[in-house]
Amino acid sequence: MTPLSSRQQWSAGALALLFHAVFFLALVFSVSWRQLPNQPVMAELWTSLPAPQPMPAVQAEPKPLPPPPKPAEVKPEPSKADIALKAKQEAKRREAEQQRIAQEKQRFKLEQEKKLEAERKQKEEAARKKALEERKRALDKALAEQAESELAQESANLSQLQQRQQAATARNKLIADYQERIRQKIRGHIRLPRNLSGNPEAVFRVELLPNGEVQRAVLVRTSGQTAYDQEVERAILKASPLPMPQDPAAAASFRNGLTLKFRPQEG
Repeated sequence: MTPLSSRQQWSAGALALLFHAVFFLALVFSVSWRQLPNQPVMAELWTSLPAPQPMPAVQAEPKPLPPPPKPAEVKPEPSKADIALKAKQEAKRREAEQQRIAQEKQRFKLEQEKKLEAERKQKEEAARKKALEERKRALDKALAEQAESELAQESANLSQLQQRQQAATARNKLIADYQERIRQKIRGHIRLPRNLSGNPEAVFRVELLPNGEVQRAVLVRTSGQTAYDQEVERAILKASPLPMPQDPAAAASFRNGLTLKFRPQEG
């Protein structure tokens, strides 16, 4: 608080003295100072007390005067040092505010970058999952198609194998049938020797031409009786041409060499 000058102190003292003088005069003139003369005293006797009379209104006390206004405070003009200090403080405040704003912007920027990075990772994760799902579906489809193709191939192979087995069975049956026909034709030309004993077995390998003609007959295992072996060989050559199947594969097996067994007594 700035101390008052001597002139201001004298003005305040004169104003206080004036206020006390006005208050003293108001007090003097508001009170009656007359002296009443001496009069005889009279008394009245009452048999009963009269009704109480309302009390007169109390005269209001005079309102005190308002206090004198306080003298205006005279603020001293700031010095150049104060102005420089305030300017320096204001500059520091503005610099701190700018730093705070820059930090807020930087924080907001980092938050936005983190948010964008999180969104990018989330999108990449979603894309990766989608790609994995699509790859899995494609792999499942390829495996299913491969399994179906393999199953169809195995089915075709099995069918072909069954067909080959059936063809082989039919061809073997045909070969066996024609072998029996050949044997029966050859047996029709065998004349058993008179001195034949027992039931010996002679085995010949017969080589045939494509038209069924006998190229040659080779004794593979003798029966032990020369006359019977010679008679069987003679019957083979005499029965030429031998019956041949129409199936080329079966006929080829005959041309590669046919092994025939003969006994005097069959069954």
